[in-house]
Amino acid sequence: MKKYLMMSMLAVVFCSTFTSCKHDLYDPERKEKDARELYEANFKAYVGGNIHSNQKWGFDQVFKSRAMTRTNDATITKTDGYPLSFTPNYIEKVRGFFPEDNNKKPTTLNTDVTSWEFHQSAPMCYVTMIYSNTTANDEVGIYYYDPAKETPVEAKTFVLIDDVKKGLGNYYQKMIVNDKWENPNPTDGYSVWDRGVQKIQSSPFQIVMDQSYYFGLYVKNGDKIYYTNANLNENLKPAAGLVGKDRTIEDELKNSYVVGLSDDGIEGCELIFVVTKSNSTPKVVTPSSLDWYRIIAEDLNAHDLDNDQEVDDTDFDFNDIVIDIAIDQMGKAHCILQAAGATLQIRINNDPELEVHKLFKVGEKEMVNTKKGPTRDPVEFTLDGYKVKGDDKLHPFARVQDVPIHVYRQNEWMELTAPVARAASKIAVATDFVWPDERVSLKTVYPKFPEYVKDNIDITDWWKNQPKSR
Repeated sequence: MKKYLMMSMLAVVFCSTFTSCKHDLYDPERKEKDARELYEANFKAYVGGNIHSNQKWGFDQVFKSRAMTRTNDATITKTDGYPLSFTPNYIEKVRGFFPEDNNKKPTTLNTDVTSWEFHQSAPMCYVTMIYSNTTANDEVGIYYYDPAKETPVEAKTFVLIDDVKKGLGNYYQKMIVNDKWENPNPTDGYSVWDRGVQKIQSSPFQIVMDQSYYFGLYVKNGDKIYYTNANLNENLKPAAGLVGKDRTIEDELKNSYVVGLSDDGIEGCELIFVVTKSNSTPKVVTPSSLDWYRIIAEDLNAHDLDNDQEVDDTDFDFNDIVIDIAIDQMGKAHCILQAAGATLQIRINNDPELEVHKLFKVGEKEMVNTKKGPTRDPVEFTLDGYKVKGDDKLHPFARVQDVPIHVYRQNEWMELTAPVARAASKIAVATDFVWPDERVSLKTVYPKFPEYVKDNIDITDWWKNQPKSR
């Protein structure tokens, strides 16, 4: 009897053991499905209900936010010498592009573009003012910014000439008074302007900045500022004109641009500049700004650490990867990796070199910038495009969510996704979002999050005005 009893007990143990182990047997058809199903169920339990049928996880919004880094300072120097000379004949011909007739209707400029910026694209260039017909005490300067990090509104400025009338002796090399060339004296000021100064040649300003930067010119007249980028003007109307290098008059200036600026918002330019190359000519670009998104993501991990048959809320801290992404007009993705709270491998764009721990130069099990583990500076990089299976061609990105992010789980790479009306493993927010510290629940820091998920997608800024954990 004991023999049969023992055999029965062994059979029960064997069956129980086999059944409990069966779930862990390798099944390539089931692994990703099981991970996602588990995550979906746990996510719904976490928010306390079903997901709204039109929930798109922030990727349908435009946040108009920027990456939290700033452009480095440019080096702008007034120089004494200049490789080119602007003759009176040249200046007269250039003025033909910018007819002045302020007593009648605004004049149509004979220019190529009326709203633009320069893409530096070379280590340096020169800016020289060659003509002024203003009666105002204008300030003249440049503004510049990195289009991958900032909008034109956030550009830095540098004053070239603080007062075009007052600064004759400080800024100008030559001037024509009543049709005669004169050399300005350091003490020359308003009295010289009153004698009819128009044709001038300022000392050239050497512009040295990062080759990815954009820059433009501005003139400030009292409390009004007019820019080469019309989008920055108060009335959004052009107050400038540019003549391209193909129309420049003299051979020695064939790689230069002639720029006119109005100091009153009326088409017809009182100030004329020449932008000249050093190594190569700056490129003329149409101003635009990037829409930045902060992507916060979970690595599909869900645990019951305290064995209470419920997944711990603290597993949903959404800091396993935090990355800011913006897509430019060329379909390139500009990325700034901010944090990595995962101990699993996570990589971007299917690139082994873009694994988050490798980018931060830490060990795979180390968490970065989550108050647990080391602190590192954000890591910036640009993706030229993505590849599809069986095709080596780079395809441009159309949307931020098209930048693939994968986690290595159960011996394979699984993509983090944001499917409509289903549990998201990645969510888009603005760059002012402060991600939770490690093991701090997202809904603890941002109590509106469950409501945003389930009921009211009008709560698009669910992270606003909430207590922050860091």
